[in-house]
Amino acid sequence: MKISQDAKEKTKIKILRCAVDLMIKKGFKDTSMREIAQNADVSNPTIYNYFATKEQILYSYIEYIHSLSVESLKTIPDFETYTLREQLQSFIEIQLQFYLEDREFIEQIYDMAFESSSVRLDNLYDTNRIFIQTIQEILDIAIEAGEINKPPFLEYVPLLFWDYFVIVVAYWIKDDSKEFENTTQFIDYSMSLIESVLHSNMMQHASNLALFFLKTHFKNSLESLITKKMKFGKKSFTKRRLGDIIHG
Repeated sequence: MKISQDAKEKTKIKILRCAVDLMIKKGFKDTSMREIAQNADVSNPTIYNYFATKEQILYSYIEYIHSLSVESLKTIPDFETYTLREQLQSFIEIQLQFYLEDREFIEQIYDMAFESSSVRLDNLYDTNRIFIQTIQEILDIAIEAGEINKPPFLEYVPLLFWDYFVIVVAYWIKDDSKEFENTTQFIDYSMSLIESVLHSNMMQHASNLALFFLKTHFKNSLESLITKKMKFGKKSFTKRRLGDIIHG
């Protein structure tokens, strides 16, 4: 009997949820694929059709939260009337809300990625495709609407925002204030700064300065290299005649 794509997706999500719940109780290291399969009511061979390793479950969980967050954004009434800052901040806050239920699991991911290094950061960063695409679209819409000017190196801005999001999550994990008030203030202050940068010509001025420096530095270095080569080419040498040794 052929299983539909919808049924496969439901099974995948069920495995994810069972895996996260077990890892919260027992820890990532002490949770086995066999236990996850048993709790998800799938056979041992079946679970490997969805996830080859526990690490893959971890990465899939992060991607899953990104996709849930995007779907939640789409349900916000009049989201298209939000300012750029409000849209970006909503995206961050929605993801933190989804993370809240599994905060202990997020703490484990943080410890494995940044403290014990048992999870490779480059693999963790490979989970950001949906996040990056969403930020890129939000920026493109703001530019099309004339809310901001197109910043230089636009393709790198979503990547920088991903790095910012990682910092926010790291701060939130360590935040023990009531209802994470400190994290809320951190997001407010930092988003104000990001908003100011995006609405100003600061990035353009920084880009112009960097290009000027590179251009002039490269030009001076090239001229210096050419001068050295010319001096070397003009250097005179006194050589003996070929055959002096042979003919004495």
